[in-house]
Amino acid sequence: MSKEKSDIPEIEPWELKDFSPAASTRDDLALGKIVRESYREPIQEDEQLFARIDGQSYRIIDIGSSGVGIAVSSLAEFPAGTVCAMQLHIGGDTIVLEGTVAHTSPSEKTGEFHCGVKFTGLDKNSERILQKFLTAHHASLFGALE
Repeated sequence: MSKEKSDIPEIEPWELKDFSPAASTRDDLALGKIVRESYREPIQEDEQLFARIDGQSYRIIDIGSSGVGIAVSSLAEFPAGTVCAMQLHIGGDTIVLEGTVAHTSPSEKTGEFHCGVKFTGLDKNSERILQKFLTAHHASLFGALE
């Protein structure tokens, strides 16, 4: 039995690849642009947090200090770059702010679409209310912060 060399290139395991800046390609650098800048905590359906935009309610999927993810029915409902005035109804409080749609993408779990909105108009009082909610919510998910 002879050992002939195959024309099929061997796939290198990702663990062995060099990810140093010198090894980066243009595609690797572009990938860095889509990495999240901040963390958003998941919201369970039974928590019943919602956002109101133009008189319509949207379920909040996840929320963080700089943005919120809402469930929408179509990709076209909020195109990226759309600026919207919104009310967030969280933990018995209502926060009025402005946001810019960062993305809308299909949800693998529900068949709905996930629309990410970055906060652009958050006053100090609203920021305080949001941080209070996030701290309590985080503690309920992961235990109290020390």
